[in-house]
Amino acid sequence: MGRTTVKQSSAVTANWDTRLELRLAEPEAARVLNTATLFRLARHEQHALSRASLERWIKDALAAKRLIKVVRGLYLNRMTAPPAELAEAATWLRPGCVVSLQTVLGDSGAWNNFTQMVTCVVPFSNSSSRPSLGIRRTQAGQFQFRGIPELVLNSGKDADRLADVTGYLRATTEAALLHWLYLAASPHSSLAAPPLDIDMDELDASRLKRLAKAMNLSDEFGKWMTIKRVHDQSPSVVEQTWIP
Repeated sequence: MGRTTVKQSSAVTANWDTRLELRLAEPEAARVLNTATLFRLARHEQHALSRASLERWIKDALAAKRLIKVVRGLYLNRMTAPPAELAEAATWLRPGCVVSLQTVLGDSGAWNNFTQMVTCVVPFSNSSSRPSLGIRRTQAGQFQFRGIPELVLNSGKDADRLADVTGYLRATTEAALLHWLYLAASPHSSLAAPPLDIDMDELDASRLKRLAKAMNLSDEFGKWMTIKRVHDQSPSVVEQTWIP
């Protein structure tokens, strides 16, 4: 009984920074944090905490790689399990964006070409200002943002177009391929057509057809698949004539 009392007392009297780090290491802890959130969590552990004390803690946490700085005032929480990854910060930089394209296809194994840059599609509409697109360099890595009309990006069932992840938006492998095809067909995009060596066994054929129809891309998808089937049978012949 006495031992239990000592342990409980130790937990209560632990320094605020120790209690904060224990909270940030919990499985349900926020995976991407801004300074305001960190200050709120730290003040929960010590009500009279000064901003200077928190900034010193942040500096130490960055040095120990418990936090990874993305941009000023935004951090990846590397204390939780599994540690937060760069892609999870995308929506903080461009609200509503979806991690897609090369990142999703490469991570899934459908495309044998890993990229460290996080590729995303950002919704836009005529009723709102255009989002900032292009490459965004941060201290944690680079992002590539490409624009897709909101109506196209939101076409289809959520389960078909969005992967089951928490805290940010990530396309399914099928949606990622169709986003790529859409951009390749758009006169406003410089993105070339998807490579022909994508492994279609990693994708759900029924989901692809449903999404292609919902996105009004059935013709583009059908044309690409026709060329891909020929490529899969005679790669060297198609590679000489195919201009992606």
